[in-house]
Amino acid sequence: MNMEEKLVNSKTIYDGKVIKVIKDKVICPNGNESYREIIKHNGGAAVLCINELEEVLLIKQYRYAYNEILYEIPAGKLEKDEDPYNAALRELEEETAFKAKELIKLGSIYPTCGYSSEIIHLFLAKDCKITKTNFDDDEFIISEFIPLNKVKDMIKNGIIKDAKTICAISYYELNK
Repeated sequence: MNMEEKLVNSKTIYDGKVIKVIKDKVICPNGNESYREIIKHNGGAAVLCINELEEVLLIKQYRYAYNEILYEIPAGKLEKDEDPYNAALRELEEETAFKAKELIKLGSIYPTCGYSSEIIHLFLAKDCKITKTNFDDDEFIISEFIPLNKVKDMIKNGIIKDAKTICAISYYELNK
């Protein structure tokens, strides 16, 4: 059964610094017309850093969209055509002052597949050394190491809600 939709036309509704919003008219597999509103996003890269004591490096930062301070793994958006590996290295050091000698790809996730083209690439950091942070002008971040078992409890109890963090821990646990 053909499940693909065919594009009839596309209109840009908003074109900003981080996202672009488009409205597409499509023909569904059954022949009906419908509309799809899509957020176009360059994607992101995120890094799971676990030290020799089995502690996870998490950051805490205020997220305006949720009006909450969230626990997350270090991450950031990709610049146009940027290699996710290089973005992950950059974001880890900028946000936490840790520089990884090597990154291992854990996987990629589609965080909001119903309305966004964003793909987040997840990496595991290896052999990290302390350097210095380099926050963006609008970033206010606290980083800390938390034991892996406590992080898993924080996920289980709804304290950690961030999808990329939950997925990175899941990938890590599944590939031990």
